[in-house]
Amino acid sequence: MNEQLSHKIQKRINADDITPLPRWRFLLLRGSFWLLTGLSILVGSIAVGTTLFLFADDRRHGLWATPHGVAEFLSMIPFVWLLVLVLCVALGEMSIRHTRQGYRYQLRTIVSLSILLSVIFGSLLNYTGIGRRTHELFRGVPFYRSATYDSRAAWNRPGIGRLAGVVLPAGSDATFSVIDFGGRVWKVRLATSTSGLSVPEASSTVRMSGMFDPASGTFIARSIHVWEREQ
Repeated sequence: MNEQLSHKIQKRINADDITPLPRWRFLLLRGSFWLLTGLSILVGSIAVGTTLFLFADDRRHGLWATPHGVAEFLSMIPFVWLLVLVLCVALGEMSIRHTRQGYRYQLRTIVSLSILLSVIFGSLLNYTGIGRRTHELFRGVPFYRSATYDSRAAWNRPGIGRLAGVVLPAGSDATFSVIDFGGRVWKVRLATSTSGLSVPEASSTVRMSGMFDPASGTFIARSIHVWEREQ
């Protein structure tokens, strides 16, 4: 019976002109899945690093201490980078499954390890400034700009009491002008009800809380802080 089966198989192989694939093709295919796994962890690490930078940047520029509506609070969560991380974890899991011993690992083990490695390497990338540079690289992309909460854009909202920019020279004891991050010039007046507030130095970058007076086109500053350098 076995001889007959072997004969049939050999006959089919000869009839279809089937030849074994060279070993290097298997090695190349196996290596490509490991390469894809490493790439998914790298991109996931960049996503984590950028997420950490955005959270730290919001805190550094006082946005955690300012009042927010529900919509703005939700927009502060970097869903774009969290989605990238999820996709990278899914891609890494699929790639590991196709490796030689990948079938042995449980799903939760692969997912947990992928997330852990992304967090570890992402923290290192953020520490070296990769998170900031990645955010700055995509800042000019319209979709990314509209989907990501940016500290500069968040402070360029005089209508809700926030304004930031570079102080222009030729001010007075109670009034001065700033040019915001979008290039628009605003007149600023110190609130008379706030004691200890003074006009900041020219050419310094500041962020201010207060209110906008549409009648005079002037922003009335109640608090002024130095704009912390992005790290």
